[in-house]
Amino acid sequence: MRDLLEAARSGRNVYVSELHSRFGELADSACALFVLVVQPLEGEEHRRFDLRLPLLDRLDAAERAFVEAYVHAEVYNILSALGGRRLTAYFDPRCEALAAIASRLPEVFGLGLARVRRKGYGRAINVIDRMLTALAPGSDGFAFALGDIKDAPTAARRPEGRSDAAALFRRCAQGLGGKSLLGVDVGGTDIKAVLVHDGKVVDYKEYDWFPAAFLRSRQLIDPICLITRLFLARLWIHRLAADDPRRPELLFLAARGLGKKAGDAEMEEALASIEAGGFPGLAALGFDGIGLCFPDVVVRDKIVGGEVYKTRGIRNNPDLDYESDFAQLTELDSRLKEWVRPGGVVRIINDGPMASFTAAVEMAASPDAAKVSKGVFAHTLGTELGTGWVTEDGSIPDIPLEVYNFVIDLGSWPERAFEPDDARSLNNFNTGLAGTLQKYCSQSGVFRLALKYFPAERPDLFKELVDKGFIEKRNRDGAEGWYVPTDPVDMRKPFLEHMMGLPDREGDETNKRIWREIGESLAVTLLETKRILSPATEERYLFGRLVKNPTCFAHLVEGARKIDPSVSLIVAGSGMANTPLMKELEGNEELTVAQFAQAIGAVYFANGH
Repeated sequence: MRDLLEAARSGRNVYVSELHSRFGELADSACALFVLVVQPLEGEEHRRFDLRLPLLDRLDAAERAFVEAYVHAEVYNILSALGGRRLTAYFDPRCEALAAIASRLPEVFGLGLARVRRKGYGRAINVIDRMLTALAPGSDGFAFALGDIKDAPTAARRPEGRSDAAALFRRCAQGLGGKSLLGVDVGGTDIKAVLVHDGKVVDYKEYDWFPAAFLRSRQLIDPICLITRLFLARLWIHRLAADDPRRPELLFLAARGLGKKAGDAEMEEALASIEAGGFPGLAALGFDGIGLCFPDVVVRDKIVGGEVYKTRGIRNNPDLDYESDFAQLTELDSRLKEWVRPGGVVRIINDGPMASFTAAVEMAASPDAAKVSKGVFAHTLGTELGTGWVTEDGSIPDIPLEVYNFVIDLGSWPERAFEPDDARSLNNFNTGLAGTLQKYCSQSGVFRLALKYFPAERPDLFKELVDKGFIEKRNRDGAEGWYVPTDPVDMRKPFLEHMMGLPDREGDETNKRIWREIGESLAVTLLETKRILSPATEERYLFGRLVKNPTCFAHLVEGARKIDPSVSLIVAGSGMANTPLMKELEGNEELTVAQFAQAIGAVYFANGH
């Protein structure tokens, strides 16, 4: 325990997976058993998790506090992944120290507070309560309970996979003939969309935005609806006769609106011009389906989480009631149905599950189709870390799966001193909690590590970051910090692109170290998700900007294998392009599979309703 605390104080990582492993090796006579049993959001099949803890009466106050922080992290990670109606802590009631830790859980997780007042760990309870409302309106909120260790139930058996899972996913990529489908991938720095008609890609769109700065849910909804309307106009142009004299001018107008740099004003102008050119809107046509992935918890096509970074500005807006304003975003599926023909569908899912679904569809179309029977696990590494899981039976479970909120590091204490927006901080933007994945396996993790190592090891590269405007010094609340500008120009993407180019340009140990640490964090994530979710598959598919550079990815894998030598990481790139639409994307000279794979997956998701 002394070594662990010294490591934390000196700024070194103390990974939760390491603590679980080291505590698990304690002799029975030197540890106490703390059992957590979760009752799921739906059904009766419980999950059991055993924590072995050092005997608390042998530890000093700082060491006991560290062990309690570990318990909080484990409970938080379990609830962030699985949700649940109730979590029961079982322990030996004769151990007063364990009883005290268990009895403090409701207070630590804010169970007695209104949602708006819950901070830190309590944000996970907000998500669970909103999910319970969506799944079973009128049901009681989440609760903790205490029990005697001798009454703890045994672990329940996990269901087996099914042999026809591959056929289920193959059907999603079939039967596209005659259909018009829109796929939308909503991210933290951009929205990517793709229009497909009659089994062929018609057009793509990439739209940059900064949703964390928005103050009302409408600011999230309106751009998505505008993109949808513009693509409906693009569909009408595509369906015009080849010899229609209006086509050249209309295609020119559509290209202006769908251009990468086109924002709201340009899209509105293009749409108005197309309407003036004869576009009749919904009187003429609607989509057969819209598939959309959104970076928040989604249950049955409803966005219900409300605790992510993208909604931070809205959540903190004192001029509105957050719950009622957020309800507009929850009803996004109903809004999008305005642009779908009668009998058509709108299907919405979290971006993490969309990644795993997309990988499953591509795998089902490959010679390795049999592997789908073990399920598919995927991560998106971009603005934050998204996580998706298709289970062995081919289903996507209705669980939070907010893995980006996992507390993976109880160390690195010096970096806790900075407020969350400071690029050096490892405190979560939303919860304020330290050591969560949001600041490790994401662009924020890259920025943080650059500011951790460059000043001392590569001051020339640190100066370059300042000179290029990727970071700037600001005084906030009397303290100076380093921040990534987002206004008037959002520098997050350029900063990340710069960092991804440095390992090839410099070839130095410092830049390699940054990507190795990203890999270490990812390996800890895999160990934690494996222990909590027990997926049958050992492979992890990776999507997103952080894995598109081969050199960075190679260093990432090297770091991951330092933690877990058996780790199997697969980039969702050209090797996974097996379906016709994905092959068409692979052949595009301007776009990459890593960029638009999830938008294509969203098309298949809508098609497979």
